Amino acid sequence: MILASIGGSLVWCLPAEAAAVQAEFRTLSAADGTLLAAFAEAIVPGAADAGCAHFIDHHVGVAPAESLLSLRYLDVAPPYAAFYGAGLAALRQLAGPHPDWDATIRRLQAPSLAGWQGPPPGLFYFAVRSDAVDAVYGTRAGFKRLGIEYLAHIEPETDW
Repeated sequence: MILASIGGSLVWCLPAEAAAVQAEFRTLSAADGTLLAAFAEAIVPGAADAGCAHFIDHHVGVAPAESLLSLRYLDVAPPYAAFYGAGLAALRQLAGPHPDWDATIRRLQAPSLAGWQGPPPGLFYFAVRSDAVDAVYGTRAGFKRLGIEYLAHIEPETDW
């Protein structure tokens, strides 16, 4: 569950529900949220509908110890909003107004990327991909789509 701004009110909902009603982004700018959703979708099909951008938006705004973002486990120093903000600004410059996502992704995975002014490009790509995979497949519904039985070591209190 995430806390989303829907119609001017804060509501607990699933990231997919926030995406479906086009909830306002609380930490990311609207432009960054839209760019992040498109980029995540290019990496992991289904990420936009799963609410990956809203998932990230929520978790960059909570205390680092409560964040479910992959950055927490990658030894990236908080604040995570700064990491995503800088990465999205650099991505916007790299991708341009009409992104060719396949070409952009290939460039991000290259050993070096001239002109990139954000966090290490490979780390940024890996973090977004990891969070997108979590949003799409890290839920009971995601496991069901994969045809895998959901066998949590510790059952979550709520689905997210």
